[in-house]
Amino acid sequence: MHDKALRILKNCVVISFFASLLAGVFVPVYTDEVGWRFQERAGFDGVDKMFNDLCGANTLAAPPFFMLPARYFSAFFNAMFADPFYVRLSGVGYALLWPVLLLRLIGRIANDDRERSILTIIAFGLMGLGVLPLLLVWSRPEQPIILATTAAISVAWLDWRKPAGPTPAAATWWRSIAILFLGIVAISYHMKGLVLIPLFLVCLVFSSQGKNSYIPRIASGALLLVATVFAAHYWVDRFQCPGDPILAAQLRRANLGFALTGGDWRTALPILIGNVKLIYYFALAMPTIKPMSAWLAPDQLSLATTRAWLVLVVSSWFVALAVSLSYLAFAMAKSFLSRRLDRKATMSVVLFGSAIVWIVPQLVRNAYEASFVLPLMMLAYLFAFSASTERLRRSELLAILAVLLGAISIGSEILVALTYGPSLAQAFQQKGYIKEQPYSLTLLGYAELKPDIIGAASKCGITGKPRPSGLLVDDLTYFAFMQSYRPQHRLGVLSAWNGSIADPVAYLRARGSDGIIVGCRYLNDDLRRRSQRQGEFCCLGPPDW
Repeated sequence: MHDKALRILKNCVVISFFASLLAGVFVPVYTDEVGWRFQERAGFDGVDKMFNDLCGANTLAAPPFFMLPARYFSAFFNAMFADPFYVRLSGVGYALLWPVLLLRLIGRIANDDRERSILTIIAFGLMGLGVLPLLLVWSRPEQPIILATTAAISVAWLDWRKPAGPTPAAATWWRSIAILFLGIVAISYHMKGLVLIPLFLVCLVFSSQGKNSYIPRIASGALLLVATVFAAHYWVDRFQCPGDPILAAQLRRANLGFALTGGDWRTALPILIGNVKLIYYFALAMPTIKPMSAWLAPDQLSLATTRAWLVLVVSSWFVALAVSLSYLAFAMAKSFLSRRLDRKATMSVVLFGSAIVWIVPQLVRNAYEASFVLPLMMLAYLFAFSASTERLRRSELLAILAVLLGAISIGSEILVALTYGPSLAQAFQQKGYIKEQPYSLTLLGYAELKPDIIGAASKCGITGKPRPSGLLVDDLTYFAFMQSYRPQHRLGVLSAWNGSIADPVAYLRARGSDGIIVGCRYLNDDLRRRSQRQGEFCCLGPPDW
């Protein structure tokens, strides 16, 4: 294909992808976006916590000191901008930053303008398939982790096009420290960061050359490994639950890793071996009739249309996977015969491995996993394609793949906009809770609803306390009482993750809670009758609750 046509298609695919991310500002705030802010509260409380206090010693966990900057960063901005609108604005902002980093990385690994166009079309084409752009704007831990990963790889490839030679001492130190910092960011936000530690270590190895670079790289690598040990202990303990057998069983059903930490190897290992099912993760990017917990409005397409999306999205990812593996095999064979390490092939293998290591223990595959696994897979593809430089220049196969993916991606983004645009616009016009989406919040109207939240809470005496303790809140009322002390989340007391809690009031009373302030919709008939109400919000509190 002509180079000019490839450049035009590249620009169209990039612009279309950025437009899709910007359109993500209309996506309602999903409960998990508030939930992670709720659970990483050391900047407010000195400890992180769970949705409830049932998990014994692991419920209130003091994060290692190197995680505290991330907690204080989150606490500061969440307190300054306590409004669902800013949650989405934050998510869109980080989502827009990532493709900027991605373009810089492609510019560093590509060998010429034609290769840059091809790799860019493939990268942005894959990321634009289905509803993936809308998942990428979720303000969850995957965002900082993928940003940190992409930035670390980009640092490692700063000298790719320069003549071989020792890296200046100052550059060696700042690159090593930068990769160390980015690795710590990744392991601070989620246990997903732990599977990327080999990748950060490879970035350290590739970041500098020469004998003078040994000390900063080895020192940074050692510090990162020490931090990883503490982080692994923290995260594994966090997601164990010795205090409540019901919650512990739920965690084990979600992830085989927790079964393995309990010593159940015989049961888990056969399932682990057979659990590399990429098709499930590729399918997470497709529109469905019933999106997970109605994060998008349900019943917006037919069964036949859903099947067509499945074929389109999954086959696109699988075809790209097959081609990338053939290129990777070619590069690795050439590297073996020449007895010279191919850095790009190595990075591709590490990226593939990181994604697989995370995939293998997962028994429950939620939609947001796509925003972690699929970017890693896409980066692995890019390095595999770029590793086979000679083959890439001689063959038109990759150019054909790029054209197909680019066209499919642009068409996909248009179809997604047509499918979900009306329901997103309808949700955008509501205030607070969305009737059709019980686990989502609209972006606008919080300022108008906040007086009702405060008014309901004042009827129970909650607002008269300098810092209420143990309040039961929901995703919306949390913003009004974000700076309260160790709040409880309604999902952990009134919903799916309540474990052995049979009587919410008795549970809260036993923990010295100052009351309940949630949307009346979340209370059963008995609690609703006993509550004080203002607008949509209900409050119960001691001593007469």
